[in-house]
Amino acid sequence: MSNWYWRNDYLALPEDVIAFAWSAPMRELAAKMGISDVALKKMLHRYGVVTPPQGHWNRVHAGRKVPAPPSPPARRHGGSGRMLIDRRFEPYIPKAAPLPSTGPFISAEVPGDFEQLREREARLIGKVTVAKDLSRYHHAFNDIMRKEARLREKAAQETWYSLYQPEFDNPVDQRQMRLMNALFCALARRGHDARVFADQRPRGFRPEIMIGDTRLSLSIGIIGKHSTRMRHGEVVPDPSLPASTPLYIRCDEPGLSPWQDRTDSKLESQIADIAVSLIVAGEIAFRRRLAEAEIRAEQERIEREQREEAARQELARLRLEHIRELNEQRIANLRMSGELLRQSQDLRALVAQVKRELEHRGDIGKQRLSDWEEWALAEADKLDPFLSGQIMSHLDPPNIPPEEE
Repeated sequence: MSNWYWRNDYLALPEDVIAFAWSAPMRELAAKMGISDVALKKMLHRYGVVTPPQGHWNRVHAGRKVPAPPSPPARRHGGSGRMLIDRRFEPYIPKAAPLPSTGPFISAEVPGDFEQLREREARLIGKVTVAKDLSRYHHAFNDIMRKEARLREKAAQETWYSLYQPEFDNPVDQRQMRLMNALFCALARRGHDARVFADQRPRGFRPEIMIGDTRLSLSIGIIGKHSTRMRHGEVVPDPSLPASTPLYIRCDEPGLSPWQDRTDSKLESQIADIAVSLIVAGEIAFRRRLAEAEIRAEQERIEREQREEAARQELARLRLEHIRELNEQRIANLRMSGELLRQSQDLRALVAQVKRELEHRGDIGKQRLSDWEEWALAEADKLDPFLSGQIMSHLDPPNIPPEEE
């Protein structure tokens, strides 16, 4: 599986994937996952997992001796020793825990010492030759070469000056591509991938390599001042610059100095050393990034706990505030009961006083006075907290919400 795209996959230990592949006939395993046995076998092979040979389970059922499952591959430089697999395997193959920043890092592919790693990779890579042309090129150049071919074809169809011209059909760019191609092919011999983007603004190449699971960004360009020209409204290196124009290759990882053309050593003679240095830098960067990831995870944990504690404190504050408001409301309701009771009693006293004063007057009929008394006492009853039920608003203590756990 490509190291460039993670999609919806997850990391598993190779030994767990191999154990799954050898645990039952492929048809039974595929039925669990809801796919065909052919599709399952293709997926496993894409991950580099060897599946049981044909007739394996017949021999098992017959009690005959069968080969043991293969051993998992050794961890490679820049790699986590984990396998990126499809999410559909998750119910059957557990997720792998992250590799700790303390390792273990040593394997059959990775010595314990970086100098030993450098010596080993230099021996395995050997001599690297930069080809004189790009008739055979690394797959990282597929898009660039296809686009260049289309532009070249359009230019050839024009009877006079064409706006369609290859972007990188000049000596300096061609040399840069040959250098990168040699570097990518050397790394590919050690199982590492690469890609390159052709940027238009600013114009130039942007190469990237993958050492195991570790991505390193490179840059390649011209050293110092050089003649330029305008092309499509942008300043670009003069296409007439000779191939001997001094170039550099740089990786911004700590401890790596740029490689560049020197009077005693052109970049062509340094490609093997660059490849070895990048492999070692990939392993160093992988270990450093593990430690950085653990530091980030710890910082995120602390920040998360601080946010959770702040949220708990805020909830506690809101709860106390709510309790205070409930108690204040109970007291307010108590005072309101007292006020309403006083008002209702005042009205009843007033009604009694008016009745005494007016019941013997001849100019006020008894029915008129009786109607008024009935109305006034009804209004007093409305105010009375006992009759209206308002007294219940403070009879019981507030319903305090429980504390959040």
